[in-house]
Amino acid sequence: MEELNFQENNNGQQTKRPLLLTILCILTFISSGLGIMSALTTPFLADYMIELFNATPGFDKMLTPEAIAVLKAGWFYYLMVTGFTVMSLFGAIYMWKLQKIGFHLYTIANIIIYCLPSIIVGLPFHMIGLIFPGMFVALYTLNLKFMK
Repeated sequence: MEELNFQENNNGQQTKRPLLLTILCILTFISSGLGIMSALTTPFLADYMIELFNATPGFDKMLTPEAIAVLKAGWFYYLMVTGFTVMSLFGAIYMWKLQKIGFHLYTIANIIIYCLPSIIVGLPFHMIGLIFPGMFVALYTLNLKFMK
């Protein structure tokens, strides 16, 4: 398990990847994988999901007009989400390898993913949607000093 925390630098020496960075990257790998699967299946299942939410007591209140608009956003929206989620994943892969370019890819991708519902679907910005991406960017920022 220890060897997972080491990366070779250009001189052939090993540089230790901080535990926090390792954890953040693993969480990003998991969330990106789930996000990609979700974005590629939602257009197929949107109508079924709306029916299911309407038929389930208690869940019908969760189905706001905004949620319906996102579910019915269409393939263009979900392909854009998929593309930027893949970009975010590549950012995490680069950060796993202690390369700073990964931080920039990750940050740009997550800003765009946050803005897509407003740009494509026309929904208003919600500050609550910035909590997790903002927290991850802030935590990744703490690890920039370990990246080249």
